This record gives sequence, C-alpha cells and structure tokens, in this order.
Amino acid sequence: MIRKLIDDNIDIDRLLVVTFTNAAASQMKEKIIEAIYKKLEENPNNTHLQKQIILMNKASISTIHAFCLELIRNHFYEIPISPNFRMGDTSEIELLKQETIEDLFEEKYEINDTNFLKLIESYTTYRDDDALKELVFRIHRFIQSTPFPEDWLKKSVSMFEVNLKQDFGTTIWGEILLSNIKEEVNGYLLELSLLEKKLNKEGLSKFAQIIAEDIKKIGEFRKITTWEDAHNRANDIFFSDWPIDRKIVSNLKDEVKNKRAKIKENFIKSIENFRLYSSSEAMTDIIYMKPTLEALANLVIEFDKKYQKQKESKIIIDFHDIEHFALQILLKKGEDGTYIETEIAKEYKDKFIEIAIDEYQDSNLIQDSILSTISRGNNLFMVGDVKQSIYKFRQARPKLFLEKYQSYALLKEKEQDSFGIKIPLFKNFRSRKEILDITNEVFQAIMSKKLGEIDYNEEEYLNLGAMFEKPEDATLPYAGKPELHIIDTNMEETDEIFENIELEAKFVANRIKHLLESKYQVKEKEGYKSVTYKDIVILLRSANTIAEIYEKELTKLNIPVFSDTSSEYLDSTEIATILSLLKVVDNPNQDIALVAVLRSPMYNFDDNDLIQIRLQDRKGSFYNALLNARNNVEGALKSKIQYFLKQLDVFQKKQEYMDLHEFIWFLYETTGYTSYIRMTPNGALQIANLKMLFQRAKEYESASFKGLYNFIHYIERLKKNNQDLGAAKIIGENENVVRIMSIHKSKGLEFPIVFICGIRKKI
Repeated sequence: MIRKLIDDNIDIDRLLVVTFTNAAASQMKEKIIEAIYKKLEENPNNTHLQKQIILMNKASISTIHAFCLELIRNHFYEIPISPNFRMGDTSEIELLKQETIEDLFEEKYEINDTNFLKLIESYTTYRDDDALKELVFRIHRFIQSTPFPEDWLKKSVSMFEVNLKQDFGTTIWGEILLSNIKEEVNGYLLELSLLEKKLNKEGLSKFAQIIAEDIKKIGEFRKITTWEDAHNRANDIFFSDWPIDRKIVSNLKDEVKNKRAKIKENFIKSIENFRLYSSSEAMTDIIYMKPTLEALANLVIEFDKKYQKQKESKIIIDFHDIEHFALQILLKKGEDGTYIETEIAKEYKDKFIEIAIDEYQDSNLIQDSILSTISRGNNLFMVGDVKQSIYKFRQARPKLFLEKYQSYALLKEKEQDSFGIKIPLFKNFRSRKEILDITNEVFQAIMSKKLGEIDYNEEEYLNLGAMFEKPEDATLPYAGKPELHIIDTNMEETDEIFENIELEAKFVANRIKHLLESKYQVKEKEGYKSVTYKDIVILLRSANTIAEIYEKELTKLNIPVFSDTSSEYLDSTEIATILSLLKVVDNPNQDIALVAVLRSPMYNFDDNDLIQIRLQDRKGSFYNALLNARNNVEGALKSKIQYFLKQLDVFQKKQEYMDLHEFIWFLYETTGYTSYIRMTPNGALQIANLKMLFQRAKEYESASFKGLYNFIHYIERLKKNNQDLGAAKIIGENENVVRIMSIHKSKGLEFPIVFICGIRKKI
C-alpha cells in the first residue's frame, strides 16, 4: 500500500482498505502516516506526499460496516430510508422484533391461517407458541449473512422438490449421513483391530475370532454406495454372543468384552437412521415436509417485511441492515431475475484502484458480494489465514478463502501480472521459536481437511520471522519455552475437597505469584523488563461460567484481576436486586422477588424474620403474610415491616408519573443501596453496572417504549432468550491487572505470558 502511494503516485482516497476492527483501522492509519512522514524527511518538497497527509481524513480505511454506512449516507435516496436514520439500540431492536412477531402471530390467529396453524401444531407445545417464534428469529438471523435472504430461503425450500424414485443417498442430506457413517465405521474398526491384536498376543484366539467377525461385519459398511444398501445391511447385521469360558481367567478378556459392548452400542446408534427408514420412506418424508417448510419460509419473509416497516416508521436500522442496504445500492434485480450492477457500483469501481481486505477468512457471503461488486476483478488484495477462522458460528465462510487459496497460482517471475496470484506469508514475527514449534507439532496432529478444512503440514507451518535476544541479566528467568502442567487430582495433600477447576485456578494463581516474585523477564519493544500483572492473560474457552473461580483464587493472593463476563450482567447481585425491587413495585404478589428484596441490604430481614412473616399466612402470597404480620408481630420486626411498606407505597405512587430512568435513580437514593454497594470489595464495578441500568432504562424510553411493566417484561424476555445488556467496563487498556478472557475475545491481542486453562474439557 505504501508503495502505491509513494512510488506509483496514487492518492490514498483511491484505495479501499477493509479491516476487521476499528482498532486495526486506526493502527493502519498510524503506520501509513508514519511511513509518509519518514519519506517526507528524505524529500521535504514532495507535493504528492504532502497531499496524502491532507487526504488521510478522506481515506477509506475502516471496517466493512463503517464503509457500508458511508455508502448508505451518501446514497440514501436509492433505498427506502430517511436521510436522518440512526442505528437502533440493541434493546430497542430486540423489543421491536418481539412486538413485530407478536403482532404477526395475533393476525394469523385472528384469520385462522391454515398454514400457520399447521406450523403451530408442528413446532410448539400445548403451553405456548414461543418455540415457533424462536425458530423464526433463528432463521431470520441466519439468513442475514446471505446477500439476498428471500432468494436463499426460496431456493432452500425448492431443494425439497425431489423424485420419490430417487435414492435418498443422492440427496445432500443422504450424502452427509452416508459419509458420516463411513467415517465412524473407520473409528470402530481401528478400535476393534487393536483389541484383536491384544487378544492374539495373549493367546486368547477364541475371543480374538469374535472380534475378527465384528471387524468383517462392521467393515461391510465401508462398501455402501446407496441408502437402500445401507438400509438393508443395517437391518441384516447381527453380532455373535461373547464366548463364556470360565476356565480362562483373564483381565484382558473382561476388559475387551466391556469395550466391545460399548463399541457395539455406539455402532447400533450410528446406524439407527438406516434401520428405521428405507430410501422410499425417507424420500416420502422429504416430500411431506416441503409444504411445512414452505409455510415456515413464508412466515419468516412476512416477519421480515413487517419488521422492516416497523424500523422505517421509527427511522432506524439494525446491524444487518448496514450490509443489505449497501448491497441494494450496488445491485438491482433485472427483468430476467438476475442482479446487475448499478451506476453507483460502477462509480466505485472507477474510484478504487485497489481494494485490500484483512482477515478475509472471516468474511461472509454478503460482505464478499459487496466488495466483489465494486472491484474490477483484478484489483482485490486479500489477506487471511484459514487456520485462524473462528467465526463460522456467525456465518463466516472460510470456504471463500479456501477456494482462492487452492486455485490461485504461486507468485513466480513470469506471473507478476497474472490474475489470481497467491503469496504465502508464513513468517511469524510475534512468537519465539519454541512457541511456533509446539504449535506446529500439536496442529499437525489434529488439523486436517475434515477437521479444520486444511491439512496442517510443512507448507502450513508457522515459520520463525524474528529473533529474540536473551536478557542482559542472565541470572533472571525469562519468557522462553512453553510449559504443560498436569495436575494429579489424586495427589492433593489436603483434607478439603476441591473441584478440578478450583485446583487449576489455585495452581495458576500461585504460578502468577511466583512469576512476579522471581522478576520473570518479558520482552519489550527494546530489551526486557520484569513482568507486571497486565502482561499476563488467562484464556478460557468460555469465561462466563468459571472466570469467577479464577478471580477468587487470584484475589486471595492479592493479585489484581479483571474478567469481562458481560453475559452475567442481569444475574449480577446488584442488578438482580434492583430488578426484584422493580418487580415488587409493579406487583408485590411475587414471592421470590419480594423475599429477595426483604433479604437484601436495603431492608435487612433475616431468616427468622422471614419465617415469622410466613407463619402469618402459610397458604397465601408472601405479601399477604407481610400485611398480616404488620398487625400481629411486635418489636424490631414490626418496625422493619412498617418501614418497608411505607417505602413501597411511596414507590408505587412515584412510578405512576416519573420517567422510568428517573424512578430507578430515585430508588437508588431512597433505599441507600448505592451507598452500601460503594463499600463492597468490587464496589466500583457494581456502581458502574447500576449506572448502566439507569442509562439502559433511559434508552428504552427514548425508543418510544414506556412503563415499568413493559420494561420488566423486556428484561425477562432477554433472560429467557439467553441475551444480555452487557456489563459496564471500568478497566482501561493500560490498567495493571491480570485479565481473564475467552479465546474469542483475545483474538488479535498480544500478551507476553498466556495461561490456556480448562483444556481438559472435551469439545
């Protein structure tokens, strides 16, 4: 890129650079500015370089979403959107979706829509229709990563137009199942072969013969070519009984017997589908499903159209709209049903001399369509590594990267101007040789085309790109070789019983303490320094469930720590307590919420108090018991009850006319809850969370949603759908603390010392 600017006299605003994050875009701009100034020092009178400094403000170096937003704002008149649109808040969007689907379902019920009622029968229980609503949401969310969602849905349904006489094994579903059974069979055969060898080695030929028969019978499934063949074999197979010979006493015999039984059990499960369905029965089911899926697809399309109208009326867009509106501006459907480039797309083609895409392995179909539409076909420069693709669950398509990787030619002298050139960038400039060696060794053993979509061999190795000198003080330990620590849970010399994860957390905490005390040396830009807390990260597959355990163990050793477990925001003590109070204000006849509030530091009822109250009315609501107790108990408890009921009465009157966010702040101050929270060990974060709840309530009302009941209902829906509002962040980038993160969140970050924990857990 620097060469284009300096040597080819290209203006920076004629290049499009798409990065994965805003931080990466900022770093790239900084590097370009530095390079330009360096060249200007050599040639101060270069007017072209001086011009580039000015043009940097117009440079298209951003995330794909930032580029698409700019495209939309410049050409809003091409799409059904007002020029003063805004991005909808997450909570606002979720509420809007919920309202839309409830309105849609209500309309369907009122007109007794036959297809809709069949869907209700197929996908819901007698209790409610939430399962069908969630299915619509999931399909709608999934298809947003495709360029033309409605077309994709219709095409997917059309796949169910099959011929009854066709063998099910030739359908895409049958092909997958046949491929899977062959792969599973190979695993069973490998296990059985090892058992047979062990038996023969011990002279247990009678038992080895049974295993040999199993190998032959199961091995027949590697020969299947059609579903009907698999169906027949699955129903014909039988296994011989294990021989009973009490004269032969052998631990191996019993061990093999148990392992064989487990293999047989798993194999029978593997072929269950083949046993149950013949090809014609499977095809009949596929044909029978088509009308149902067609109705489901139509329901999703209706929901989408209704949802779009709702957003239009509020002049908002959501995250997925950004890419879809951008594509609508660049492509229009012609009379023949194909999509053709617009004049605007042609303008962008002329404008951008080169388009560079970072992290290409994580691009999805719609992003690829947008960038391909504005490229000239030979000016796309894509950088990526399929081995680092971790967003397939968000519909990233590493296949896009692989297709080019496998078809493009390696750069040679005579191919300088060829189309589709592949330039391997396998040098790693971040890590030491020892780190690269163990990474290569591990992934060569576990990564293949079937598991990871690429064969990890010498061509894919990470190669050393930077040399790391040793620290000047040779007496101090320094970051060098990777370590694998295995904790023997049976060797813990303690009377206490710990979960395995607690033992691991204790070990990590002690290891970190040792690193600090020993002045462990880590590399800086120039030279070495003693390790600090912020140089250390603990990586977990999922931080939400177990990060708290690591926090606890680190805190015991006075090690400052921060974990971004934002998905537990609604379940955090301070937020759950205030939400319970809001529920009680709305309706005090909610026993769990009421008891939680009474038991909280706001009112300090203890267990004996609650028992005495409950005895006043054993069958009714706890609130009725509380009202009875007000007249029947004496002393301190009576005072507590009167104080609470008096405050509750004030709260219920205030909420009728106060704005929701103001009312929440009134609760904070009146109950003294924030004063108590400030004194707790993690008070700063908890106060930040309470302030965020206040802000969320303000945003909720600004989105035209009103009322305490509706807000409570909205929070409940978020929890039910495993969604969250996101916790407050009080730790900055440079805070000196040990960080606990998920592997996903750590992508792109660098830490001198990394603890990868919880790896005993199977995937």
